[in-house]
Amino acid sequence: MTAQIRTFPSLTEPLAFGPRLRAERLRCNLELHDMAHLGGVTDYMQKRFENGTSTMPIDYLEALHTRSDADVLFIITGTRCQ
Repeated sequence: MTAQIRTFPSLTEPLAFGPRLRAERLRCNLELHDMAHLGGVTDYMQKRFENGTSTMPIDYLEALHTRSDADVLFIITGTRCQ
């Protein structure tokens, strides 16, 4: 019997959070400024999150979950919430 080894992406890789965040913003029909406002960040930081040049803090994701219809589970994992 051969053991299967599961490999996980490095925790330092962006894991496509940015593209999923942008896809979710567009799905919610929000402009960049609107999503930034809902998340409590500047437009500049929203752009950085979407470009993958900055990591999203948990309080930003919590604000999106609380203040919008954004699917935060999708942003984090790539799996849509049912």
